[in-house]
Formats: sequence, C-alpha cells, structure tokens
Amino acid sequence: MDEKYCACMVLSGVGDAIGYKNGRWEFERNPKQILKEYNHLGGYQNIKVDHSNWRVSDDTVMHLATAIAITRDNADDFEKTCQEMATAYVRCMEDMGGRAPGRQSIESLSKMTPGMKSKLLKWNEIPYAPAGGGCGGAMRAMCIGLKYSSSASFDQLLRFSIESGRITHNHPVGFLGAYVAALFTSYAIQGVAPRQWGRKLMSEGLPAAKQYLVDSQAQPHRTMELYERGWNYFYTAWESYLRDRQIGVENGGDSDPVFPETYGFLERDEYYNKLSFDGWGGSSGHDSVLIAYDALLGAGNSWKEMIERSAIHGGDSDSTAAIGCAWWGALYGFEGVPDCNYQLLEYRPELYALAKTLLNQRK
Repeated sequence: MDEKYCACMVLSGVGDAIGYKNGRWEFERNPKQILKEYNHLGGYQNIKVDHSNWRVSDDTVMHLATAIAITRDNADDFEKTCQEMATAYVRCMEDMGGRAPGRQSIESLSKMTPGMKSKLLKWNEIPYAPAGGGCGGAMRAMCIGLKYSSSASFDQLLRFSIESGRITHNHPVGFLGAYVAALFTSYAIQGVAPRQWGRKLMSEGLPAAKQYLVDSQAQPHRTMELYERGWNYFYTAWESYLRDRQIGVENGGDSDPVFPETYGFLERDEYYNKLSFDGWGGSSGHDSVLIAYDALLGAGNSWKEMIERSAIHGGDSDSTAAIGCAWWGALYGFEGVPDCNYQLLEYRPELYALAKTLLNQRK
C-alpha cells in the first residue's frame, strides 16, 4: 500500500511534467507535432524528467497545496480544513512562474488574497462563476481520495473534494471534476475494478453529490437553481461516454469497455475533442476526468500506454495526465515505470513525504 500511495502522488507529477513539457505540449494543438516530437525523443522510456526541461505545471503545485492542507493537525475540522485549502492555494500562487496557472484559479484566489481586492472573501464566499467549468479543481484533488480512501469515509471525501474545487471553480462542471478525481482515487485504493468506476459514479456517486449540494445551498451563490444547467451538462457527458464504451448503468453487469477497432493517437485526439466543451480536450472539469478515465481503461497496467493515452494529445495534456497517472499509480504502483521518468522529478521528495503522511492518516 505504501508503494501505491507514493506512486499516486509521484506519477501524477510525472504525467503532469510530460504532458506539460514546459508549456510546449500543453499549448500545442496539433497532435501530429506532439507525436513527432515524442517519437524523436525515443518515447517515454527515454524521457529524463528533471527540474529544467520537464518542470511540473500549476497542476502539481496545487495538488501539493491540497495535500498539505488536508494533512494538517486540524484536518478533521471541516471549516478549518476548507480555509486551510484556500490559504494553501493562495500561497502556492507565489510559485507559478512558468507554470501556466488557469484564469479561473487566478481570478478566484485574488478575491481571497489580502490587498488584491477591496473586499476579502472567505473560502465559501466566491461568487457563482458561469465560466468556472475548467479543470483547475479536478487536477489537484486526487490526494483527497488517498486520505479518505475507504467506503466508511465516503461522506468526508464527498464534502472535501467538492469544496476543494468550489473554492475556485464555483460551477458544477468545475467542482464535480474535483469530486470524480478524488472518488476514483479512492476506488483504486479499495481495489474496485476500473471498468466499474463509471457505473458506480452514476448510480451512487452523483446522487450522493446532488444531495450534498441540495443540503449545502444556504448561500445565494450556491443554489441548485444556479447549478442545474452545469449539473445536467456534466451528467449527460458521463452518461454519453459510458454508453460509448458500453459500461454504463444500463449495461448492468461487469463487462469490459469496448473501444473502436482503430484507436491510435489521431483517433484518440479526435475523440477527446468531441468530449470537450470547446475543442480543447481535457480543459474542463468533465472532460479532464473523462479523458483520464478513457486512458486508464485503455492502458490497463501498461505505463507506456498510460503516458501515450493521457499525455500525448493536442488537448490540455498535463491535466489529463496528472489525473490519470495518479489513478494508475494508485492501482499499479511503479510497475514498469523507468527510473528516468521520476528520479529527478521536481518536488519528488515533497510528493513522497506527503504520500506517506496521507497513508498514515488514511480513513
């Protein structure tokens, strides 16, 4: 279990660093160009991830911030922990040079940063954001599923993951992405077969999330009336994807996902774009976790396939890989991962240390 916790945190950083490639691959929209450069490097086994050529993006810096906040001494106090997360996110913005933080995160965190705005807001006072459906909440929530990894701690996972996303992304498409990122991590630790995750999300996970949102809508900027359209979009996107793979609720059993007969780099890129809101696959809360899940289902226990499916595409590749590789690590540890991919990873010691703390505190 120790290895899986460490691999979840560390390989998330590796996926982020490779998908980001110092910004070159995240913002390259032409998948053929990315594939050409990837092949020129000799593939994943020849990528020496280090501090200079393969820095981590905002994804890993903010994932570290989440992990730090939820492992503090008061981490079972809901109000204090949510404020700790907000404070950690504000502080980590000092380490964003060259890491491409998202617009929504910057805007929301500025409202919680002393001296930035005329009125300082608390973690739960961020206004509803009609354009807040980005992936900035999803890519930093996996560690919540490591701490609250058992079925007995599901209620805590639900609350903390939704609020971790809602702190900056007060829109269902945004904060539900954070929930799925954490929930699927917990499924991996519990040993639930990945083919079952989507069905469990639809039959158990989303109904529970909806009830939580109904119960917590006391404030005017957090009502189901505001959330209805975004909720329906997220739900429908997942329903449609699971139907494509024939692993939805209506399939009932425990069947394996069905992929197209031809599903290489370019076919995947085209499909990822279809999942997206605006043609940049993985940039939103729903498609970041959808693409990560699709990559995981297709990769099995192959690290090569996981990297190539989650990180090598023309979308928001650092986020899809940060999420997907966290899940992969939680399932398979470091099995088949070359040392060069992670031994010199930026923030590797911190990721290891937090993984061990999360393991010690797991519920």
